[in-house]
Amino acid sequence: MKKLARCICLATALATAPLTPAFAASLESYVGQQPEALLKSKADFAKAYRSAVKGVDLPAWTKRLAAGKASEVVVIDNSRYLLTSACSSRGCLDEVLYVVFDPGSGLVSGFFYLPPAGDTPGDTRTAFSRWYGLPTDAGKAKAISNFLIERAATDAQTLANPPKK
Repeated sequence: MKKLARCICLATALATAPLTPAFAASLESYVGQQPEALLKSKADFAKAYRSAVKGVDLPAWTKRLAAGKASEVVVIDNSRYLLTSACSSRGCLDEVLYVVFDPGSGLVSGFFYLPPAGDTPGDTRTAFSRWYGLPTDAGKAKAISNFLIERAATDAQTLANPPKK
């Protein structure tokens, strides 16, 4: 009986020990890549992204994510995710697509953001922004959406008012 208990403990330790370093290493392998490169070189990212946006009314440019920011690791509600974003050909003050990827679950969540037009007082186009692929877990969905709203607003503010040199 003691031998069986020891075997179970050892098997459990071996089964769970490599998960954390492997996940960390896999997340790091995505960092620094442009969104278009992720679609071409990371099959799991491409599959998750296409699944998340399937049936969502988005502009044609979002299919290829050609112009965007290099991916980075972000922490949302104590969990690590990959974040990348892409912009329309008219620029990031026109349309931005944020993509949050969790390689561990293979899921993508995101936000198609329409920043307010700075030169149009009372512009309401932000109301036409939309979510896609949010997790079914309400707490995770809220944490991701709050993070992306804050990030989108910060990015838009920075682009509209670049630092003076």
